[in-house]
Amino acid sequence: MSTNEYVLNMRQVSVDSKTRKNILSIENFAVRPGELVAVLGPNGAGKSTLLRTINLLQPYRGEMQLFGQDVRNANKTLLRRRSALVFQETLLLDDTVFNNVAKVLKFRGTPTHKIKQTVHTALATFGCEHLANQSARSLSGGEAKRVCIACGLVADSELLLLDEPSASLDVGIRPQMIEKIRQWAQARGSAVILVSHNFTDILHFADRAIALFDGCIIQDDNLETIIRRPANEQLARLVGIDNIIPCHVERSSRESFIKLANGIKFLYAGEITKPITACCLSADTFNLYDASSSMRHKLCSVIIEGLVERVLNGIGICSIWVKVGEQTLIARVPRNHIFGNIYPHEMIQLAFNPKDAHFV
Repeated sequence: MSTNEYVLNMRQVSVDSKTRKNILSIENFAVRPGELVAVLGPNGAGKSTLLRTINLLQPYRGEMQLFGQDVRNANKTLLRRRSALVFQETLLLDDTVFNNVAKVLKFRGTPTHKIKQTVHTALATFGCEHLANQSARSLSGGEAKRVCIACGLVADSELLLLDEPSASLDVGIRPQMIEKIRQWAQARGSAVILVSHNFTDILHFADRAIALFDGCIIQDDNLETIIRRPANEQLARLVGIDNIIPCHVERSSRESFIKLANGIKFLYAGEITKPITACCLSADTFNLYDASSSMRHKLCSVIIEGLVERVLNGIGICSIWVKVGEQTLIARVPRNHIFGNIYPHEMIQLAFNPKDAHFV
């Protein structure tokens, strides 16, 4: 695919500082028009630096094209106006809310007669039209954040860069704001790169995600794959894999066995091509073992017996903490798969299919 089919194309881009090298080290990262991409990573991974670099606010080395143009040979001011960055901090002028949003359009040369209606539409969309005549300095943290989002999206930019857009927002309205951003972007065909520590934001927003650690992209995949099959143990913990069990491989002449730290050993028919140290099992991969089930079910399942430590009955789901050896595993089982009650201090058996195990 040619570079002009991307809104962003980065190759061998690196950012250093006086005190630290490789704050950012991106081998290859490209975003297509209209694509919604989330950025995952711990504090200090380089997520905000990535957004500032794309917005041409951060010196860098390497090659970057924006909207099909090589940044080195283009008018950087014009390129920057085709994108919008919503900072993690609430950066507003000492002016009214209306004027803060209107100035974004004025800077981009929007005709005066279009500004008023456009500003009111943006403010109304993000729940702050009633604040239009208030001073930006008088706003609460959540109100200021919503105004910043309106400022970022009002110009209908081709590329939106959002750094923690739900920060400072009340928990109850976060999903609503993220959904409105998604709808706004999709209606205008804008590409979005979203950074958020709130994993719920990402689940409701993007199909594709990149995982950033120590300035490097360690995984670029659809969100389901990153959640179910993360690239390493650090990422597995970041995305909330429930059960990360130390393990190693034992090989015979024709077969491979996985031995878990809690004493469980099972045959693994898949291919293991690199050294592994942990087995990742999501809580929803477990079922309660039914001894009366078919022989085929028994043959393809790994059976684990343990002592129930805790039971939490949720809506439609039962979460069970089970002590197996020196480890506690978490299983989430649909309530309609449970006959009778499960109590702490009783022994139960869990089953999982080895195909659902992921190794890092």
